Amino acid sequence: MRDKLLIITKVKKSIDYIEKVVINFPRTEIILKNKIIESYYDLLELVYRANIYQDINYMKEIVIKVRMIEYYIKVSLNKQILSFKKYEIIGNHLLELNKMINAWIKYEKNRKLV
Repeated sequence: MRDKLLIITKVKKSIDYIEKVVINFPRTEIILKNKIIESYYDLLELVYRANIYQDINYMKEIVIKVRMIEYYIKVSLNKQILSFKKYEIIGNHLLELNKMINAWIKYEKNRKLV
């Protein structure tokens, strides 16, 4: 199934990448690993909801979820679970998602004004 919305495709690619990365997390960090994976799947669900309902509140939830993922990834770097290279790659994915969602929010706000 091909998604029309570019942001959905981007989130799915991010999930594919993050699942390969967190598989190597130590057992002592299972909670952090699970939070990262759950947050990404929650993010995908929120994008679908925002797309269906065209509701800015869902879009704001997406921004919050991305920020939480950024925090979890930063913690992983600080605990030296992630290499800096993987941290940068994930950070770039999240930066692109942030730009996409902010543009989407701006578009929806302008559309509702018209």
